[in-house]
Amino acid sequence: MDILKYVKIENFRSIRSLTMTDLEAYAPLVGLNSSGKSNVLRALNLFFNGHVDEERAPLDFSLDYSSHAPKGKKKGVSVTVGISLYDEFNVRGVEEFQTAHGISTIVYIRQTWSLAPDKISTLVTFSFGADPDNLNAATVAEVATLQAYVRAIRFVYVPNHSRPADLIRSELAPLRTTLVARLRTTKAYRESNVSDLLAELGKMGDRMFGEVASAIERGLPTTSVAATLPNDFADLIFTVGVSAISDAGVARTPEYEGSGAQSFILLHILDLADRTRRGSGFGWVQASIWAVEEPESFLHAGLRARFSTDLYSYAEDPRRQVLVTTHQDEFMRVAEHVWTAKKVSDGTTFSRSSARDALSDAARREITTFRHPLFTFTDLPLVIVEGKHDGTHLKAGLEAGGRRIRWKLVSPSEIFEPDTGGDGLFEYLRYNKQVLASRPDSAPVIVLRDWEDTKKSKYDSLLAVHPYSLCLIADAAYVNPQLGQSFVGIERYLSTELIEAHVPENKLGLEHKGIDAPYSIKRQDLESAKQALANAVKSGAYPGDGMRALAGWLDDEIEKIIASMPAGLFY
Repeated sequence: MDILKYVKIENFRSIRSLTMTDLEAYAPLVGLNSSGKSNVLRALNLFFNGHVDEERAPLDFSLDYSSHAPKGKKKGVSVTVGISLYDEFNVRGVEEFQTAHGISTIVYIRQTWSLAPDKISTLVTFSFGADPDNLNAATVAEVATLQAYVRAIRFVYVPNHSRPADLIRSELAPLRTTLVARLRTTKAYRESNVSDLLAELGKMGDRMFGEVASAIERGLPTTSVAATLPNDFADLIFTVGVSAISDAGVARTPEYEGSGAQSFILLHILDLADRTRRGSGFGWVQASIWAVEEPESFLHAGLRARFSTDLYSYAEDPRRQVLVTTHQDEFMRVAEHVWTAKKVSDGTTFSRSSARDALSDAARREITTFRHPLFTFTDLPLVIVEGKHDGTHLKAGLEAGGRRIRWKLVSPSEIFEPDTGGDGLFEYLRYNKQVLASRPDSAPVIVLRDWEDTKKSKYDSLLAVHPYSLCLIADAAYVNPQLGQSFVGIERYLSTELIEAHVPENKLGLEHKGIDAPYSIKRQDLESAKQALANAVKSGAYPGDGMRALAGWLDDEIEKIIASMPAGLFY
């Protein structure tokens, strides 16, 4: 869920006037150094928390007022946000206010900072409305309501030069109240059995930090975390802490870990803090926004990949949004769209583009280091499907089957140049044979072709430059028998219910020879329906037993290939 749909910043630092619309739940901001990426996060920090940076510095017109601001006008800095009023975002006591002002799906709130007549102090005023171009000045009573919206969002600013261990401590501090509240509900507390009480507290700590420990172990196999809690009655007035546990069982506080490990631990502590606040009804917080600066700092390549995927998965929480500044393609590649910053004569500007286009632009402008697309995911087998939507359906099938795969599934449009889908993939691989041959032996490229394809030998000959790369043809044994051969491609594995829901009835059965004959469809009608079918599956529609079986078959085939490799390749 995208909590902030709209952001407009005026006269703040490098920004003269900047408007960002259609912000998504995960929004990477990329650009050269000093292009103004972080100023977006600082402006939002000012809006939500009342201070600019991690030093909690208030707005200072001598430092923060933009040099690009128009001359001869009253000095003023403003930040406008459009907050999405979705079902999970339920601010108390605002129903009458919204009805009175025609606010339904988005409330736009602007805060403006201006110099007081004494030229020293700062005045803050509010305006609001249902349209960002027609906002009304707020009365004193209305300001209180607007502040309720602002307080309902927990804005967490993580600057790139902060010490993560310090942020970990500050995030853990409020958890003590939650642990004590839970402890009071236990039998040990009611019976005042001190030893049992402390044992119960330890169990609660283990449960609270269990998911965090598992997530950290996936990215840092030799490290875990555990709650640091009192062991005897004298310590019962306690502060919640965590200890990093080495693979040798040695516990130490996070500040003794490397900066990269601290950052990774902080990521998962942030999620725990969010979930605990919600579960305990902590304050009025309804949602959270994480504003993270350059998380790639101090991370080795493997941990960058894990950090980016975990960060993106946390953004899928309907009550969280993530804004991240970065110079690394791992944090761009997982996004749908990327915001690219440029510094021009009148200040910072941003342009929104697809992740693929942004990656190409970032490499060309030397924001990121160029990496050949065939060197993507060199730690895993890379399975390249044929069509634009094949990955969507297969991933849904894998999830439906509970498969935990040890390979990466991509469509050509995700990582290669345009027009490399279908038969275009063969030409792309042919012109990049030497790159393909350079992939590690343990990371073959597997090309999955549609069930009707007849070019397996052609692809196998091309892929033979790599010892374990090959072509697979989707097994036709798993197609939906109610869909005829005119359903070319992966859509033939989808359920009949899904097809009937998204293909007009008059487009099916044009070649029926009897009531029990399978459905048929014209090629152009199938092409027209593909996007709707993919959207439905992305939204959670069950892809069908055939798709689940095909995905399981594919996973089994990849496992056979992995099993055929010498064990020494993995050490």
